[in-house]
Amino acid sequence: MKKAFVATLMLVVIASLTFAAPTAEAGPKKPASLTVVVPNTTILDPLERIFANYTAETGIKVEIQALPAGEEYGRLLQTRFATKDYPDLFTMDPGTKQYTKFGIDRLLEMTGDKLFDNVLEASLDFQRYQGKLYGAPWGGTGTYGVYYNKDVFKAIGADVPKNYADFLNILKKAKASGYIPVYEAAKTEWPLQVFSLIAWPTFVDPKIGDEGVQKLERNELRLNQIPALKDVFSRYVALRDAGLFQNGYQSGTYDEQMELLATGKAAVAFQISNFIPSLMAKFGQDYVSEKIGWFPLPSDTDKGVAMLTPAHQILVPRDGKNTEFAMDLVRYMTKVENQNIYFEYNAGIPVYKGVEKKLLPYEMDVLAYDQAGKAKINVQNRLSSSFTDFPKILQNLLITSDVDGALDLLDENFRRTGKARALPGF
Repeated sequence: MKKAFVATLMLVVIASLTFAAPTAEAGPKKPASLTVVVPNTTILDPLERIFANYTAETGIKVEIQALPAGEEYGRLLQTRFATKDYPDLFTMDPGTKQYTKFGIDRLLEMTGDKLFDNVLEASLDFQRYQGKLYGAPWGGTGTYGVYYNKDVFKAIGADVPKNYADFLNILKKAKASGYIPVYEAAKTEWPLQVFSLIAWPTFVDPKIGDEGVQKLERNELRLNQIPALKDVFSRYVALRDAGLFQNGYQSGTYDEQMELLATGKAAVAFQISNFIPSLMAKFGQDYVSEKIGWFPLPSDTDKGVAMLTPAHQILVPRDGKNTEFAMDLVRYMTKVENQNIYFEYNAGIPVYKGVEKKLLPYEMDVLAYDQAGKAKINVQNRLSSSFTDFPKILQNLLITSDVDGALDLLDENFRRTGKARALPGF
């Protein structure tokens, strides 16, 4: 019996050594390639340069997979998570709500990584969830707002509006002079949400305050019970009713919106700063700097409050095949020299220390509002649930003019998404 026990013990020891040795001695196997998923609206030139340098240094190739942008992007990635078809890393919208969207137990925790030593404090705070970090900032701080053609404004004798009534007068003057006052890309859908989102810090935040946003976060306040938000929707419909959108606005596209604003056919467009690099690629940086201006949506009494968008982020699936090498690539992408490459092609205010970026004129205007305390982060980035299908709701609003119906559906989708994400209070 004793001999049998000793023999069994020896077999266990041998077996343990046999299975433990390769991992302990070899460590994670170096992959031939890494997969990086990005939205198809991403400018690929800087990524291709950064990844080519990474390959030259490490021998590891980097494959870029560009998926459809917008809400579909998140849905496709969630599907890949559900089927365990993980990319090695992927870029995502900003905000910690993305942590809860994908599940913090399925994302690689990055807390304490050296890359965060170089992140500006405000961006670092925005990235923390319960004191922990699961995403590395990627890109720069940007803004949504009213982008205008400076030549058109000069031709009609207009300046940055002093209040909302002044804004309406400028649009009417532009129309009377033969310009398109506002070009809306209703067919493309997603640009439709910009007006309501830039109106939030000007009209809604002053009414409900940060406390009201926290109530929304806890599902203690309903979106359809906020009179200021109903007012925003009504103002949007009123713009259309006043004939201030282009003829046939329902067939308007994003590409045409950019083209007509840049060439001075349209006076203004409600847009995000991400469209500036596309304009620069087509018309050149000097042209865009000279022709395109920006201002926040004005309030009834002043110039309004700027809406800021935080930097996007890079996330790594915890159960990916090459997490150690994926994090190595994240650190490489966020080095100052590679951030410098990124900003050769992209607009925005850098979030990593030491990055060399000459701000465009409109970015300096945004920064001035921020430094004056007249700026707020996009409300969607402050909430864990989402304004699901917001562009479709607004597209339908422009067809039906049913403000209450649009608010009810927005509220219903917001609470349904919060419940699906198992958020507290939903």
